[in-house]
Amino acid sequence: MRPQAVNHTGVINEVLKGIVDRVTYHNPDNGWSILRVMPFNNPNGQETVIVHQTKVFAGATMEFQGSWTVHPKYGRQFQATVAKENKPATTAALEKYIGSGLIKGVGPKTAKKIVKHFHKETLDIFEKDIERLTEVPGIAHKKLDMISEAWTEHKAIREVMMFLQSHGISTLFAVRIYKEYEDDAIRLVTDDPYRLANDFYGIGFFSADKVALSIGLEPNSQQRILAGIKHVLAASRNFGHCYLTASQIDKEVKELLQLDLSEKLIDLLKFMEKEKLLMVRELLQDNGLTEPCYYSKSLFFDELYVSRRISDIGDPPQINEDRVENWISRYCEIKQISLSHEQAASVKGVVGEKFSILTGGPGCGKTTTTLVIVKLIEAMGLKVLLAAPTGRAAQRMMDVIGKESKTIHRLLGWQGGKFKKDEETPLKTDFLIVDECSMLDINLTASLLKAVPKNAQVLFIGDSDQLPSVGAGNVLKDIIASESVPCFRLTKIFRQAQESLIIKYAHQINSGDLPWIKSPFKKPEIWTDKTDCLFFDSDEATQEQISFIARIKRFYDFQAEIENKESEDLYEFRVQEPVVPYETEITIPKKFQHVNLDQVYQAETKIEELVSVLKKVHPWSSLHYSLSALDVVRNLYQEWIPKYYGNCEIQVLSPMTRGSLGTISLNKMIQETSNPYIEGKKQLKVGERIFRIGDRVIHRRNNYDLGVFNGDIGVIQDIDNIDLTCSVAFYPDLRLVHYKQNDIMELDLAYAITIHKSQGSEFEVVIIPILTQHFKMLFRNLIYTGITRAKKLAVFVGTRRAMAMAVQNQDISKRQTALQELLIN
Repeated sequence: MRPQAVNHTGVINEVLKGIVDRVTYHNPDNGWSILRVMPFNNPNGQETVIVHQTKVFAGATMEFQGSWTVHPKYGRQFQATVAKENKPATTAALEKYIGSGLIKGVGPKTAKKIVKHFHKETLDIFEKDIERLTEVPGIAHKKLDMISEAWTEHKAIREVMMFLQSHGISTLFAVRIYKEYEDDAIRLVTDDPYRLANDFYGIGFFSADKVALSIGLEPNSQQRILAGIKHVLAASRNFGHCYLTASQIDKEVKELLQLDLSEKLIDLLKFMEKEKLLMVRELLQDNGLTEPCYYSKSLFFDELYVSRRISDIGDPPQINEDRVENWISRYCEIKQISLSHEQAASVKGVVGEKFSILTGGPGCGKTTTTLVIVKLIEAMGLKVLLAAPTGRAAQRMMDVIGKESKTIHRLLGWQGGKFKKDEETPLKTDFLIVDECSMLDINLTASLLKAVPKNAQVLFIGDSDQLPSVGAGNVLKDIIASESVPCFRLTKIFRQAQESLIIKYAHQINSGDLPWIKSPFKKPEIWTDKTDCLFFDSDEATQEQISFIARIKRFYDFQAEIENKESEDLYEFRVQEPVVPYETEITIPKKFQHVNLDQVYQAETKIEELVSVLKKVHPWSSLHYSLSALDVVRNLYQEWIPKYYGNCEIQVLSPMTRGSLGTISLNKMIQETSNPYIEGKKQLKVGERIFRIGDRVIHRRNNYDLGVFNGDIGVIQDIDNIDLTCSVAFYPDLRLVHYKQNDIMELDLAYAITIHKSQGSEFEVVIIPILTQHFKMLFRNLIYTGITRAKKLAVFVGTRRAMAMAVQNQDISKRQTALQELLIN
């Protein structure tokens, strides 16, 4: 064993060489193996090695790269990231190796005969002159054929694994790649290494690009540049764009590949258009001129289909308006429902349109209006289907209306790599109603409309002021802006809703007005008043503040060192260098010129340090109680909310993933306080993430095979540490889903999620950290979406300055979509 290098995570990589004594466990599905290895530097000892390898056999001479870990139950283990098989080092190892089941037809007895006959030449005989095995008593030609075939298969697997690992692919992905590509792996990866990013979740463009360059692809090769352009177009979905302009592609590719394409980019784009590698649409830009806009093929055709399907929706049905009005009046009287004029007009209008939209903010009666619409449709003898993008939204729809509602994915079905419902096999319905349509991206909308029968009516319901979809497009807002379909708006806030501070403040935020939210630190009695919206004034040190505090402390330490040295031996101090890098002089930035440096230096705790650099501390700030914003979130989650509001579902919604109050930090903190490791509790480590039984988790991408989709939240019910699998019960119906190891990579902790991920869901209690460290994400629609996720209580933790920044800051970044223009034209 010898240290090799320190990787980017700070873990020292080591090498362990030795002979596999036995295979304690091997999972053929994912290659996960537990081996007992006799190290060369300690032949009488044994070490446990954890590795992913397609097939491992006793007697194999292996070289592992990885790092040592200590398992809480099983003790010292070597976690191998790379495994390389060498020729067996001894005749004893060779005999054990070929007799371990590696070669069909060769057991321990036959292996002993073969090695006894050929000695150290045994492997050369297998590789170069395998027919000579018939010299060994008991091996006839029929058995030779069996051995030869098995050896050829093993050799192919070994060559593929060594090829993949030699180009920087970890053993875990090497196993997955071999299982997918089999003997074609070397050819497929060599021909197009960038296919790895498309075919395997977890291998992104950057990893595939490293493989490509390792194989020998030139940095400026056309294959690499075309792959870069395709990646840039695909990655634009993450920002909601359906297309990019040539100048945007040039900028992104230059940054991605460190290549300047300005001179030949247009020629490359024309080539890609000709080869159908991308699509082009001429679109009118803000400057009044048309410009070619470049699409990934799927987005181009999805956008085109949605626009044509809506435009060709057909003539509205004929209804008897008097009869409809009478029915609405009678039904509402019987059910004691009071509809506003807006609501009644919307009900009557929707049933008379082929395609329509119902929109409005919280408390304006969308749900009640939808209920009456559904009952009216059924009274007309029509079949109605209800759907929503998320399970929680579908469940909420079902609870209120009393009729089954499905997620769009489950409504359309999934089989054989595509939705079962489409134009050839449409849904059986006369009327389709879809809620939470602000979440619809262009891809899902196209799939949904393909499944709508030609004679059916469609109603989209949503609040266009919410955050747009996570995926590409801005479907609801674009349709409304096009004015191509009737849009029924609900604006009146009902009296009962007006009593909710959540709804009151949400509308204020949406109008650009800063709400004044009460703090329990000022008025503790509001805890017992059971108000539904609170604000905890608090703060966290920014990275800039932390750096400044550290500089001040180094400076003062240096001054103290000078004084000590001068009192001892001035000359000795002058000729010696400080052991640590002290600050010898310091310039105070303008934003810190108010700071009392002595107070900074004398601060003993992180809270005291933060207070010492703040210009002003809010009078009700938790800092006065020695609590940072992170501490407040912890106490709210663990103690305060359960104490005053009982046992309820609490969801932390953060604007960002990074930072001290980002989802990564919050999840780690809440997991360690709410679900810490204790002896005997099962847990799994996947990369930097640890999962334990009882953990709240979120699924991060659509997995049609499992029937779990991006944003679904559940709780881990069971973990198998041997097979590296787990079972998760997903809300709202607690459907149990079994995860294999590869699928677990799609999970993340969900004690805290981003506000974007919360779209379409409601939670009893939400905690929303809001600090200036989130300034990149502080937009009005983000905070509006966050507060409207709460049913029972919304709690803000942070600074009112950050809240004001968000309320005053409208997101002016425009999603690049063409649906509105296509619908108008």
